[in-house]
Order: sequence, then C-alpha cells, then structure tokens
Amino acid sequence: MANFYQLFAAAAGRFPDRTAIEVLREGPPAPSIDVWTYAQLEADAGRWSAWLVAQGIQPGDRCAILADNDARWIGAYLGVLRVGAIAVPLDTNYKPHQVKSITDNCEARLIFTTAKYRDTVAAAIPNCLRADLFDDADRRPVAHPAPVVERGTDDAAVLLYTSGTTSDPKGVILSHGNLEAERAAAFKIITLSETDAVLGVLPLFHALAQLANLLLPLIVGAKVVFLESVSSTTLLQALQTRGITIFACVPQFFYLIHQKVMAEVGKRGRLSRALFGAMLKTNGWLRDHGGLNPGRRWFARVHHTLGDHMRVLVTGGSKFDPVIGRDLYALGFTLLNAYGLTECTGGATICRPNDSWNTSVGAPIDGVEVAIRKDTSDTGREYDDGEVLIRGPIVMQGYFNRPEATAAVLKNGWLHTGDLGYLDQRGRLYITGRSKEIIVLSSGKNLYPEEIEAHYRQSAIIKELCVLGLTKPGEPSAERLHAAIVPDEQVMQQKGITNVRELVRFDLEGLSVQLPAHKRVLTYDIWTEPLPRTSTGKVKRHEVERRVREHAAGVKAQAQAARPMTAAEQAWAADAERAGALAAIQEKLKRPSVSPDANLELDLTLDSMERVELLTMVEQRFGTRVTPETRAAIFTVRQLVDAAIAGETAEGGTAATPWATILAQDPGGDIVENLKNQHLLVGLPFFVLLRTLALVSRVFFRFRASGVEHLPKSGPYLICPNHQSYLDSFVVLSQVPWGVFRQLFFVGASEYFETPLMRRFARATNIVPVDANVNLMRALQAGAAGLRMGKVLVLFPEGERSIDGELKSFRKGAAVLASQLHVPIVPVAMDGLFQLWPRSRGFQWKNLLPGRGAPVRVAIGPPIPVTAGDEQATAAELRRSLEALFERVRTPRT
Repeated sequence: MANFYQLFAAAAGRFPDRTAIEVLREGPPAPSIDVWTYAQLEADAGRWSAWLVAQGIQPGDRCAILADNDARWIGAYLGVLRVGAIAVPLDTNYKPHQVKSITDNCEARLIFTTAKYRDTVAAAIPNCLRADLFDDADRRPVAHPAPVVERGTDDAAVLLYTSGTTSDPKGVILSHGNLEAERAAAFKIITLSETDAVLGVLPLFHALAQLANLLLPLIVGAKVVFLESVSSTTLLQALQTRGITIFACVPQFFYLIHQKVMAEVGKRGRLSRALFGAMLKTNGWLRDHGGLNPGRRWFARVHHTLGDHMRVLVTGGSKFDPVIGRDLYALGFTLLNAYGLTECTGGATICRPNDSWNTSVGAPIDGVEVAIRKDTSDTGREYDDGEVLIRGPIVMQGYFNRPEATAAVLKNGWLHTGDLGYLDQRGRLYITGRSKEIIVLSSGKNLYPEEIEAHYRQSAIIKELCVLGLTKPGEPSAERLHAAIVPDEQVMQQKGITNVRELVRFDLEGLSVQLPAHKRVLTYDIWTEPLPRTSTGKVKRHEVERRVREHAAGVKAQAQAARPMTAAEQAWAADAERAGALAAIQEKLKRPSVSPDANLELDLTLDSMERVELLTMVEQRFGTRVTPETRAAIFTVRQLVDAAIAGETAEGGTAATPWATILAQDPGGDIVENLKNQHLLVGLPFFVLLRTLALVSRVFFRFRASGVEHLPKSGPYLICPNHQSYLDSFVVLSQVPWGVFRQLFFVGASEYFETPLMRRFARATNIVPVDANVNLMRALQAGAAGLRMGKVLVLFPEGERSIDGELKSFRKGAAVLASQLHVPIVPVAMDGLFQLWPRSRGFQWKNLLPGRGAPVRVAIGPPIPVTAGDEQATAAELRRSLEALFERVRTPRT
C-alpha cells in the first residue's frame, strides 16, 4: 500500500509546475501571495528529510510542529513522513505548560516552529532541538534528500492531541493505514482533480483539516489556499478571487454567511422579502422532489459571496443549525454535513452530494460501521437514541502511553464516542447530543442543550448562546435552564437598536412559548464578549458554566468595580472636559467608577429611558445637542461624552430637567405638519367601519365595553390600554365617540409603514411611524408635540404585546409625558383579545365561534390625577388603576 507521502510524490511527478500551495499574506509592507509549486513543495520536504536524518531522527521518532498554516508547515510534515517518523502537530493556542506536557508525554525529539511561537517553545522546552520553518539556515540546500522509508499499514504516521472541550489532552495514534482508509473513502464521495482549489482555514493540527487540506487535494494536483490572517474580510476575499471550488469549515462561518444574506434581504421592502421567501421555498421543493437546482441562477448574488466556482461546502465539528442548513440548501448550495472524531481520523459519516437536506450527518463512509448502544435503564430520553459506536479501518490504534484511557473507549474493535444519536431506516446518523452534556432535570427528563440552543438562535438579535442546567438556590436537586447570551452587535448597530435587553427578553418570550415548559430558558445573562470556544468552534461549556456561577456569586461585578482604566482610557480621560463629564456620570449613576468603554446597557444596565436621561444630562453640561443619527450610534460612555462635546450648540438655553429639555425639542421631519392635518375622507369611513364591526361583535361575539363616559370630550390627554394583541388599537378606536376619534393619534413602530402606501395610510390615520426601540427620544418628542396641539395620544404603557395575556411591566414613557406636560391619563383595560390573536401564533378564527375562546371585555376608567414633574408617582398610579380595571374585565384563566 502506498502511503500519503508516496501518493503526494507521485502527484508532484505528474504536476511539477502546478501550484500546490498559495498563502495570502496581509503584509507589511503590502498584501502578497506566496506561491509554491508541487516541485518546490517536494524539494522542501526533501531538504527537511535530509536535515532530520542528520539530527539522528529514526523511524518512529516523534517530531512536533507548532506553527500556523503555511506551505512550510506542510514541507516539514512531509519531510517527517518521508523518513518514517511521526508528526505531532500542536494546537497553536497552547500555553507553555501545555506544550511541555505534550512534548514530554510523546517524548518529542525536536520541534518545528516559527518566530511567532519561539518564546512559547523556549519557555516550555528550552533544551529541545528546535527548527525555524522560516530560517533558511535550517533549510539549506542538500545534494541528496533522505531516501523514502517504507512504512506499513499499522505503523504510526501522526500523533494528534485532542482535549475536545475538556482539559485532559490525549495523543491519538493514527496509522498510515488510517490515513489511507479515510482518504480513499472520502474520495469516493468528494471527487477532486488537478483543476480544483481548496480553501484551508481549519488549523492543520486537526484531523478534518489534514483530510480536507492535505490528504485529498495534494495527491491529485489540486491547489490549496491558506490565509496568513483569518477574518471574515480575508476569507470572503479569498473565496471570491482564488477560484475556490471546495471549502470545509466549522458551522460558525456558514452562520455568518447566512446572517449576511438575511440581513440584506431584511433591508428590502415587504414585497421583495415575500418574493425572496417564495423563491427560497420553491427552490427547496424543486431540489427535494425534482432533483433540480435553479438556485445558482436565482440567487447568483448570494453564490458570488462564496465565489463563482464553488462546488462543494463541507462542515463538521459541531451540530449544524437545521434552519440555517435548510436555507443554504434552498439557496442552491451543496452543503455536506460530516461527523467524526480525531479518534476516527476525522470523518466517519457524511451526507452525499445528491441528498436532500436533512438534519443527519449522513451515512457511514466506505468500510465503516456505525452502531447505537442503547441504555435501556434510562427512561428519561426524549429520543430513541444511544451512544454512537464506530468500527472500521479509520479507528485509531489508541492513545499514546495511555492504556487505561484506550481501554475505556476501544472495546472489541468498537470506538465508544460518548456522543448520542440514532440511525434512520436509510442508515443515516443523527447526533442528538453528548452524554456528558445532557441536562438531567429533577423530573428525570433528559434535555439536549444544542437542540434548545438551535431553537433560540432563530432570534435575529442573538449571535451566540449556551444553555446550561443550573440548580435553584436552596433546591440542589432541581435544575432550571439558564442561557449565556451574546447579542449580535452588528445587527444592533445596523438597526439602531439601543434597548438590547428588552428586545432579547421579547424574543425569548416569543420563542419559549413554542417549547414544552421543561425546555424553556428561565434565566439568562447577557455577555458582551464571545463565548469561549475550542479551535474547532465548540463551546467550552465548562468554562461558560464557571463564568456564569462566578457572575451569580458577584465575582464579576466586584472585579469590574475594581478594574483600573486601561492606558488608552486614561489618555482619553486626561482631557478636563471628558474627566468632568465622567465624574458627573459616576455621580448620576451612584457608582464609584465608570469605564469610558463601558456599554451603557450591557455593562451599566441602563434601560432606554435612563440612557436618554443620561445623554441629555451630558448635553446640558456642554450646552450642546446631539443629532438623532448620532444618538442611534451611541453604545458606550466614551461615545456618549464625545458626541455631546462635538454636538451642535443648543439654541434657547436648556430647561430645568433632562425630560423638560427633551420634550421641548421639535421631533423634526414633517411630523408636526401631519398632525395638524385632518383627513376626513379616510377618517370618517374608517370610523363608520369600526363602529359597525363593534356593533356586530356585540351581537355575535360576546363583545362588551363600559366606561366610555369617562373619556374627556377634548384633549390633551393620554389613553393607556394594556396590550394583548394586534387588535387592541382597533378595539380602542371602535369605542371612542367621533369627536374624540378626530383628535386621536398614535406613535407606532416604523417597520409596519415602510412602503409608500403604508406611509400614506399612517398620515391619513394620524399614526406617527417612529420606532421607540430605535429612537426613543424622537418618539417621545412626537407624542409631546401632538399633546401640545390638544390631541389625544393612545400609548400602550407595556410597550409590547403580552406573551400570555397578563399585565407586564410598564415602561415610563406615558408617565413622563403626562407628568412633564401636566395632562391626565385615561386607563383602558381589555381582555379576551389575546385568545383571538396571541403573540406567538396567527389569528385564531375558531375562537370567534359560539362557545369558543373568551368574551372580549373593555373597561375605560376615569382620568388619573397626575403629579406634575413626578413621573415615578404617575407611573405607580397608572399601574394601580390599570391593574384594578384589568381585574374587572379579566376572564379567569384555566
């Protein structure tokens, strides 16, 4: 049997002048591309082989490599295999003590490295022989390369250390036979030729990377492209300019592409979005049922993102989000989901190119068997699954110098993976979780965190999350689901979102009701830093859990309070104006110290109203005014202070309080002019229609309303109803007399009024389309402008539809407007509308039938007395009044 080195040498003989490796470098001094032909790569391997022999390296000796992906890395690797030694690639994230531990364990004779890792190596193994991959003195020309040493199928070729997401690395012994079996089986599924180009971003110290970037392409004359610095920018540039045809990567990158595509679609109008969705479903159906794939033409711009020559995408390393996978399939991409461990040479199963999209990781590759060992004593499992066992020529020989660890996972030729899954009737494997990561509830139910995480990742504002099972205080046997959530800053900034916490909670509530109660996330933390991951992208759950527990114990808060400012922060705060503003912010927030780079919401936990108050206070300090566009881009203390300093000079002085200053300002645009206009041609027919519907509802649908007499005949005042459904506004409008109807106006979310037709409808019905989640200040100013004209503002104090029909916490907007402008509030309580149109589902037509659903009841209360200038007292009175009214109309819940 020819081993990998011999197959590579044969390819070099056939294609000596073809490009084997390209390395894209960013500079300095300027971006460049290193090009290595097959002849050059073989010559480099020959030089290293001669040097190794000169150092006394014998067949079977271990030679470590600690370096980034590069042609020189491959040259050293091939040189080691040529002389029959064993290559030991090391994780470039290792600390010195880890490098020492591993090189001691495998008794490495020498280590290849670069200047980047020279200090790490020197600290770890100062007496070990070192060779610098970029030092020409170590790569001097030789007259005769060392002869190729013949190695048998069972001889070790590579020693790969794996720790997964634990801290106990073990050296996996992969033989020449393992490598050849993996290569031959993979080649039957993914065919390559000398015309292919492979992009290699996975680090070469991983088994999957060696398969995708070495074993497959370098025996057929294909080109492999590496990036000196991996970022989304350099990666996309390489995909689009280097003729890439095959790309293997961890799921996170494909999630990034999906997010980019969907964000672009989200910017379009409703009609365009609907058309895109229809085309997506159509192409998915055509691929499923007709084997046709017009997606490459229909979504050509999307495909250009990954390069016009792309044939096959391969992913593995962690569970792939099923929704994103289906979307990529429907877009026309050929995405092959693979599964395997280092212990089975990287890949044991993979989807086939002609498969329809499914959530499996495919069928076993040629020569491999997969079995499921079920634990019949465990009755809490949701799936009919068990531990995944693998047998075949790709399974490792064992762990180096770890006989006990080897015996624990290799039994009668079967590799016990520790992963859980099941096989369908076609022999395809579905991974349900990892046995060590299962969350066992006190009820005995077993939960798979990756499944729950995939469900919650449907939220556009959530970039990452990790679900854990944590015990409740005082109840050590009971577990609740807790999530560490990383919001997507890019989405926040693109949409101008500042109240992240509120929107995360809103999305979690909406997604939670779609799950059984035991699968719902009950508590969560919001993180500003990415989740800790391994080099293959797997979340380090034990590290996340440690940080969550520290946070719960107050360790993180104490550490943040004691954290001194960085040198950059100190330089920024050295300016007298900035230092004064920082001191004023600390006093306002009653904090001993505030970091200039602290996030206003995530670090300082300011809600949207507090954020506006703080900005206005700083504006008053400098006598300036920040534009709405700039306000939307403020996320940190530094940005807030700098924006206030650079703001336009405020005209007319400042008011006594921040809220008085805010509400005195013009909302801008044509809002005021539109509010002055009366649109009787639309308003009167709309009023008649609503009155008619209200009458019909009274007769047929058990609709009852009371308290209309409490409505003042003229404004200004606020009407504040609770918020159960999309129908609430129409129900309120249907109950007011014509004289009040003509004075009503709303400040509504702008996303519903994007098209010209909807904007005209908004103007005709006195709806001001300003999204308070994006521009709270302007929304409040629009409300104040209308109230000053003597109009009646309908404002939902909860700020969002209830998730369960019950009253939720109130936001302060209504209380601020009423107390600052000295106008009364009329509370309105409604019930029964949630059953007709709940937030998590569509309109429930069946609940209109006799005997179904709940009666719709509306109660209008007397105007609430307002405490001038005291929004807290006003908010408390509004809450008390609305709660009392709600109890009158509320239908008992079953």
